[in-house]
Amino acid sequence: MDSMIAHARILAHRDGEEPFEIEVQVGTPYQDRPDEWACPVAVSPLYDRLRDARGDSSLQALCLAASLALNLLQGFKDKGGSLFLVSGEEFPLEAYSFWSGKWSGAA
Repeated sequence: MDSMIAHARILAHRDGEEPFEIEVQVGTPYQDRPDEWACPVAVSPLYDRLRDARGDSSLQALCLAASLALNLLQGFKDKGGSLFLVSGEEFPLEAYSFWSGKWSGAA
């Protein structure tokens, strides 16, 4: 990825396997067409090739790329995998979520 703007290293484990490291990368959104933005995303080594997330704006493409990475990590957990911070604590996937189930903000 040429221009990475966000990065995380997460320790992963599956029953019966050695622990391994997952590297999540989100790149800089770029305008692909006059009405479309794209944002590179990688979740290695779980997925070797992911298509860039695409949206109507750079913000939408960036949010979709981050959401894709989170959804893929959740899928890993749903299949029985475990995720940990480098410190050994469980990786708090919900702390990275965009949606908490309720709207809040200024009126």
